[in-house]
Amino acid sequence: MGYISVTYSACGTVLAAVRHRGLTSTISIYNVLSGTHICSHSVGGSLLEEIWTHGECLRFATMKLGPITIWEVGFTPAHTPTQVESLSTPDNFHPRTGRFHPTSSRLAFTAEGRVLVWDAHDSKLLLESTDVKDCWITSMSFSSDGRIFACGTGNLEIYFWKEFPTGYTLHRKYISSTRGFKSLVSPNGESIIAFGGQAIQIWRTTDPITSPSNVSTPTFQGSEKVFILGFSPDETLVVVARTEGKTVVVVDLKSGIPRLTINTGMKVYGVGVAGSAVVVVGEGKIVTWNLPAGGGVLNPRANVNDSVLTTAFDYPPSLAFAPWRTTSMSPDLRRTATVEWGKGSANHHLHLYDVLTGQRLASVPANLGGNALFTPDGREVWSVSDAGHANRWKVIEDSEPEITRLEYLGSSFRPRDGVPWQSSCGYEVTDDGWVLGPSGKRLLWLPPGWRSGEQDRMWSGRFLALLGRELPEPVILELGE
Repeated sequence: MGYISVTYSACGTVLAAVRHRGLTSTISIYNVLSGTHICSHSVGGSLLEEIWTHGECLRFATMKLGPITIWEVGFTPAHTPTQVESLSTPDNFHPRTGRFHPTSSRLAFTAEGRVLVWDAHDSKLLLESTDVKDCWITSMSFSSDGRIFACGTGNLEIYFWKEFPTGYTLHRKYISSTRGFKSLVSPNGESIIAFGGQAIQIWRTTDPITSPSNVSTPTFQGSEKVFILGFSPDETLVVVARTEGKTVVVVDLKSGIPRLTINTGMKVYGVGVAGSAVVVVGEGKIVTWNLPAGGGVLNPRANVNDSVLTTAFDYPPSLAFAPWRTTSMSPDLRRTATVEWGKGSANHHLHLYDVLTGQRLASVPANLGGNALFTPDGREVWSVSDAGHANRWKVIEDSEPEITRLEYLGSSFRPRDGVPWQSSCGYEVTDDGWVLGPSGKRLLWLPPGWRSGEQDRMWSGRFLALLGRELPEPVILELGE
């Protein structure tokens, strides 16, 4: 998991960030001006997510089969975390469901279909609501003074409570149209913000309930999925989209200027560019566009009516409606591979298609499911699960008879070469955000918001693309030594 909470020192030159990996939490401290790592602290017990600045130090809260413990540590390596306070918790509190608000010592959590807010300083229950008993909670937040509390649910509802002397009272309920959303109370409690993959919605809590204000989102709106990206073989162009989005952009890597923006009119699962051809794999078909010649048109755009070729997939009948994960294009754009999911792992299959004809060249079981990936040389296809397990096949062309088949090469765990998220030129990214050159020299420091797992990065020669879900646009860096 990535960084979940960040705070700055009072002077603003030092940053502390916390992240979870499995059952372990680590607070890492960095010099903002130089980008250097100062120190890290491993946190015992269950960290209650938020860290905050208190004077010249930072504080955080942990829970371990008992009270909440408040810890304090300086922003320098000379300090180690010191316990400063212990606060009570209700019986049977599950530590991984809580949100602690340090200013008012409020603890919000869910338990057995209830939402509760506990005053950890006075050992008093301020809210116990069963309004959300049939929903899972997507987010919880407080205003800066703790007197406003809100939570969002999987039913697209936002519950909004105000604190009175007798406890919190439900004030309003809002309905969001943004799936996959999270809600956030503004610091002054006067606004509720819902944000997700398709829109950002804002309600004024001081006004009568009306339709929310909608804020436009970046070019790649319409999906919370990660970016997909393809470099041209000569590394002069890159084509970018979001998985299941509908917009594809081709960018000149030398100038950074878009060569073509395409409204495909379909969900996109794979992209590729070579020469003057842009190939997009969509819902059951492969569509090709030609790049405009020269640079005479400012910000050229295209839609499906401008395409030069559309080819339908030769689906196997039993899997014609199976959901896709991702599609990978071979470097020469001759073939595309996709993993299609059936009911149960025994029905997951990897399919290899011909781009020009849509003909299914080969099909093999892919018990891991996962994502389809061509190796950079196009000679192998891998299906890689989210956990990093990979099945590998070699693409073999037989001349007599003229067929293409996939030869199983075995499985491995977290492959270290031959895949897009590993550099073939010796570059690498360290856990603390440094990009290292082939000689091990530190070339660039990535801020926490730019970091992601290996599979949300893509390498091509000197180029590093960052494709994390948290980024509103992909980031493409050209590196030197």
